[in-house]
Amino acid sequence: MNAIGLGASLYVPAVNAAAARLSYGESSNLRSIVVCLEDSIRADEVGVAMARLQRLLEGFIVREPAISVYVRPRDVEMLTRICALPGVERIEGFVLPKVTTSTLPVWLSAVMHDDHRIMPTIEGEEAFDRPSLARLCDQLRPYVDRVAAVRIGGNDILGLLGIRRSRARSAYEGPLGNVIRDVAATFIPNGFCVAAPVFEHYSELDVLRQEVEQDIEHGLLTKSAIHPTQVEVIQEVYRPSAIELIEARRILDVSTAAVFGSNGSMCEPATHARWARSVIDRAGIHGVRGQICDPQAKVA
Repeated sequence: MNAIGLGASLYVPAVNAAAARLSYGESSNLRSIVVCLEDSIRADEVGVAMARLQRLLEGFIVREPAISVYVRPRDVEMLTRICALPGVERIEGFVLPKVTTSTLPVWLSAVMHDDHRIMPTIEGEEAFDRPSLARLCDQLRPYVDRVAAVRIGGNDILGLLGIRRSRARSAYEGPLGNVIRDVAATFIPNGFCVAAPVFEHYSELDVLRQEVEQDIEHGLLTKSAIHPTQVEVIQEVYRPSAIELIEARRILDVSTAAVFGSNGSMCEPATHARWARSVIDRAGIHGVRGQICDPQAKVA
């Protein structure tokens, strides 16, 4: 599954019994979850969390999950233990926390022997350093086909500054905005997808909606969620408009002119083709807003 197909990835603590129900499709609009054994688990809960995860994986042997399931281990040693558990082959992959240029090789050595996909998470001081981001990108480049998305740990990054997300403004209006732009500009041109950070104030759905619109403008087409109410909002915004889909289909039509006008905007296939393909992918997965009147604009 590509990053667009992940939709809003809901983080669920491994000790939460909802992990099993969600894995089997209890929420009809949920496409992926991350079963977390890291920051959402206290140190004294690790044993219980591992036992719950083991039971979850054993259940997958009998009945495969209905959605994409990722597991977020606490450290490399825990990842190694999880990789040896029966049923682990039924999950999509792993979210690797607090990845840096020095720790990435260790993480990769623990997981690259199998077929699991990975989502490395940038959430340390290197997030503020463009050369470090470039080196991290170079390290990941040989594994680009195994990287479902590069995730941004927004809360950890802001924690380094001793601050917290505003509930009244999107991430792009604070210091996290520069980090998102730098990560996107470093990884997306090199073939990676980037996942947008979580918005922790789950009651502020209007701000969340605005932030997802800005995510899309920056090329981020999947997002972390920490509450079920966020999933529907995020994925509704991912639905392109009928006009966008019509334009995307025309841009990718080989008989289309090199430049043409549509709804008061210039469309240029040479530069807009990648955008057009993502619009068609989003429409195929999340649907379309509005009525499609153009017969050429059927969802691929």
